[in-house]
Amino acid sequence: MSIPSLTLNLAVISLLLLGFSTATVRYELINYQIGLTLFSFAGLLSLISIGASALFTRRTTSVQGRRKLNSAAFIALPAILFLSLSLFRGAGAPLINDVSTNTQQPPKFLKAPDLRGPADNSLTYMGTNIALQEQAYPHIKTYQSPLSLVESQNLSFKIASEMGWLVYYQQKGHIEAQTRSFWFGFIDDIVIQIQANDAGALIDLRSASRLGKGDFGANAQRITAFLETFSLNEQTDIAKAATPTQF
Repeated sequence: MSIPSLTLNLAVISLLLLGFSTATVRYELINYQIGLTLFSFAGLLSLISIGASALFTRRTTSVQGRRKLNSAAFIALPAILFLSLSLFRGAGAPLINDVSTNTQQPPKFLKAPDLRGPADNSLTYMGTNIALQEQAYPHIKTYQSPLSLVESQNLSFKIASEMGWLVYYQQKGHIEAQTRSFWFGFIDDIVIQIQANDAGALIDLRSASRLGKGDFGANAQRITAFLETFSLNEQTDIAKAATPTQF
């Protein structure tokens, strides 16, 4: 088999592996670790194809051969892009899968244990997470809101829904939801705890992945995005309440 043909075949295999690994993990047809291995292998084949295309295109004399090499580079691009994006997003993230604004007394999940299978991660908060989280995400702390407990809970529910989270349990001062990752559909559980105090309400969040030892920083990013959105909406609500009604 000629180098252009081999390169094109590797590119096609990388694209097929990319789709296969994604679909089988998302629909739980194979173990996610096998799926991630196939995903990484797809990226490796993609890299080889693109490298071979760059190396041999100018050296190939036949028009058909150059076309195959150019096609290979184009077909192989998605696998290497998605693998690179995954690695970039997770760069520097600690090997933890459970992040909380309160590491000393993390919010407890009430309903999530019923939704998890025996192969899923435990919801017991690990003390070893504390030092790793504080070093990587020192900004993730309990949030003090001037809003009342009821107002804070209503706003929390609103933001969770707008962020695409599926709220599956709620009681006074407590919200639980889940969300799926875009590519593989990995499920993470989120709990929001709201406690009234003299200054308004304390907001704590905890986000925990059902699968995997590490989360590539997804749980921390999720909590950060929620609290930033909460703060912006909170300020808007306060400003509206302070604005006198015009008659």
